[in-house]
Amino acid sequence: MSDLNWIYTYGFLGVRLFEIPSLFICLLLILIGGYELKISVKYQTVLALHCFLPFVLNDVLFSVDYMPDQYRYWYGVNDLRNGNIGFVEALASGKNTVQASVFFALMPFPTPVSPISLGFYNTFIYIVLFFILYIKKIFTKLSLWFYLLFPSMALYTALSLRETLIFFFMTLAIIFARESKALKSAVCIIPIYLIKFQNFYIVGPIVLLYFIFNVAKKGMSLTKAVIIGAIALASLLASAPIALPLVNKFRVAMFVEDGGDAEDIELITGAGDFVFQGLTSGFYFLSKPLPWEATSALQLIQSLENVFVLGVLFLITRQAWRKNLDKLAFWLLFMALAMSVYGLVVANYGTAVRYRYAFVVIYVLFVCADCKVDKLFPNKRILFYRQ
Repeated sequence: MSDLNWIYTYGFLGVRLFEIPSLFICLLLILIGGYELKISVKYQTVLALHCFLPFVLNDVLFSVDYMPDQYRYWYGVNDLRNGNIGFVEALASGKNTVQASVFFALMPFPTPVSPISLGFYNTFIYIVLFFILYIKKIFTKLSLWFYLLFPSMALYTALSLRETLIFFFMTLAIIFARESKALKSAVCIIPIYLIKFQNFYIVGPIVLLYFIFNVAKKGMSLTKAVIIGAIALASLLASAPIALPLVNKFRVAMFVEDGGDAEDIELITGAGDFVFQGLTSGFYFLSKPLPWEATSALQLIQSLENVFVLGVLFLITRQAWRKNLDKLAFWLLFMALAMSVYGLVVANYGTAVRYRYAFVVIYVLFVCADCKVDKLFPNKRILFYRQ
């Protein structure tokens, strides 16, 4: 691979001038899609503002080195575009950063010239997914604004990371499951396995349960959800002797990958601790970092965001509970499974935010869609008559 650092000879503004074509591609997509779908100007405006985020994140809000894996995707796409590695070879490499780079390299964008370039690729995916959700009528007024304004989502969909790809395929897999299109759903799950196998083992079973219980039409009773949860708990306990070493291995590996010291992380000790962590880590993963745990300005902002998001999730869940408990039960099971799995293996606060935003958005999107939640606060008069 040729030296990619030539771009830095152009300075701060010069680097960003090279990204103007990518910016125009994203803006053009909004104009065409907005016109064809007759999307409100206010929504198009927010999407357009999102297109400028890659300019003001890396090396402005924080250094690229704060999330150094961005370099890997930048290098990976350049290797693929320059022919240094074949697409089939990359997919078979077993390296998820290289495999994710394949999907980026196939996108209709100029070859990335800097670490911020792939932020525009991800912005493009974010916009495309918005249009898909709009066409499929998944959005309610509440979930649409949440999609557009959720700060963590805005942040991570404008960085050069794989998380947007993962979120895209996860959402598509669930959309097709709701439409009873098993083959299309399965096709969307395959890239998740290549890019991030942990999410595959969360989304795969959830989609399977969606088909088995015909959740799209019947929902899933709270009793069934509790029984499945109990079976999962029993399986957790039974698998502890085998799973515990693997969980600790991934726990340490992910902590070190995020820049931590392996000696600073607490390992799970014994089956009892394993079950306890499995039961409690889910909520902690959903809520951390708490304000007093923040060690940087960014983490402090994220902790304040968490307080707000938890409040939003509570209000949405409360309304969904009243409107359609059977539909809600399935998504509660989804959230509990996802948060517990990640809570067991992720200890880094910043990484927790990065990994969970996709699950939070999916929960909001489909709970609002399935349970017809279109505002945070219900009409009190309607509730009065229902009572």
